[in-house]
Amino acid sequence: MNDYDIILIAQSDVVEYDTYSEFPVDRLELFETMVYPRMVRYKDKFRSHLDILNDAKHGKFYSDAGYADRRDLLNIWNLPSASGVHLANFLLTFGIRVRIINNIDSEWDLFEEAYTNNKTPPLIGISSTFYLSWTQIKPIAKRLRSLDPDMQIVLGGAFTNAASTHDGNPAFEKMMRRMGIRYVLHAFNSEEDLRDLILALKSGGDIDTVKNLCYLDGSGENAKFYVTETGWNQPVLAEAPAHYDKLEMPFLNRTIQIRTASGCPFSCSFCSYPVTAGGWKTLEAERVRAHLDSISRIGGIDKIIFIDDTFNVPKERFKSLLRVFSEYDFEWFSFLRVQFADEEIVSMMKDSGCKGVYLGIESANDTVLQNMNKRATRDEFCRGLERLNRHGILSLAAFVIGFPGETEKTIRDNIEFIENYGVDYYSLKEFFYIPGTKIHTERDQFGLTGNGAKWQHNTMDSDEASKIKIDMFRTIKNSTHIDPDTSLWYFAYLYDQGYDIPKINKAQKQINEIMTQQLGGNFSDNLPSYDRLREIIRGREIIPA
Repeated sequence: MNDYDIILIAQSDVVEYDTYSEFPVDRLELFETMVYPRMVRYKDKFRSHLDILNDAKHGKFYSDAGYADRRDLLNIWNLPSASGVHLANFLLTFGIRVRIINNIDSEWDLFEEAYTNNKTPPLIGISSTFYLSWTQIKPIAKRLRSLDPDMQIVLGGAFTNAASTHDGNPAFEKMMRRMGIRYVLHAFNSEEDLRDLILALKSGGDIDTVKNLCYLDGSGENAKFYVTETGWNQPVLAEAPAHYDKLEMPFLNRTIQIRTASGCPFSCSFCSYPVTAGGWKTLEAERVRAHLDSISRIGGIDKIIFIDDTFNVPKERFKSLLRVFSEYDFEWFSFLRVQFADEEIVSMMKDSGCKGVYLGIESANDTVLQNMNKRATRDEFCRGLERLNRHGILSLAAFVIGFPGETEKTIRDNIEFIENYGVDYYSLKEFFYIPGTKIHTERDQFGLTGNGAKWQHNTMDSDEASKIKIDMFRTIKNSTHIDPDTSLWYFAYLYDQGYDIPKINKAQKQINEIMTQQLGGNFSDNLPSYDRLREIIRGREIIPA
């Protein structure tokens, strides 16, 4: 019997597709920009693209399946979380026994078994990497406490850091009491804080020595709320030796995610990450080799997703990494700053196993790029894409619609770029306006007002941007649209599951055709595209003579 110090819940399905099924399709104009092109209306519900593929292959949907079947069905959150693996790898260094629950929606039965079989109730960690609000955390906390009302829950990660920055630490008290959460770690890069909390709880030590901690002491309404000393944390990289082959990871298939750097050296105007991440820190190539060696010892892993935000910067480090990669048989995906990808770099990428890259293009108009502080030009993007295409590396280009300076002309530039410069896959997402960003400090210059998804500026507002997104989706023919919420991971995950590149492309084109017809008012479950999709996914596609 394993006795865990902490059971770590790495992620869950944060998109509640069933919520959208309540919208009446005869009033599609009221909500079409919320669901398209992310979802498909099928069998009376809006469903994810992966669930459409589940039905095409297995005749069942993820939400209708039992837990064992859910682990075999397609769900993007079944892809091993980098944050969960990274954190467990770090904690193991200090003799802390960790069980990772990769996706609580697929592995609730495994969580329940691990928790109830533990000799002493372990600490339960919830990673908030993918959560944007308390409403997404609430159902997880409620479900956990239904198993044990006295469960000791600690919440930490990106969401808690953002909440602390915006609202202050005292604001945690209300939600912690409401949801039954005992501990909150609110700093970015809180690996060491979690380690200190676990070790203090194990030894009966003073948890007030743990930095960046909010906690409730006592039970019920009489519990007292405390806040410990706040301290800035540096990213944990070299401090986490490579223990992947020693971790308990039954959720692995053929792909693992790792990072070789933390933070970002750039300062794009729409992004707060460089500030909140605690600086930019990289792992040298020889230290990365140790991680690859450890992954090799697992067996069966032949694909890696590198989640570094600026993987190919600086250039000489990246070349060193590519030389190391070439010594292994891994295929890999990553984010890429394509303006820095010269001919030598792209050739080395191909030779070292690169299959595809995610490009934060954001805009193909130089004025908007300048407003974004992207430190790139349209011509640089064009040249980089030409090199990727020549070497057979797939590209997924992300675009932001509606950033200050956006006009009809800049939108036409984006469309023309996607259509004519070899973008394999593209995604579209409306500008999201948040405090703590460079554009927020420059808001008066652009007449920018509002917050989050609702905003306006001198040249556009959020409602117009949402409509433009739909128009672009309908217009673009030479590239394949992919859901912006899953983007690179969607493609890499299907590849992990054994779908080859032509099949992925053909299947996604059929899904996009279904969405196009639904936007035109045809919600039939008997569209020819559904039949073609089933033929593609089940390997029965008729090849023309």
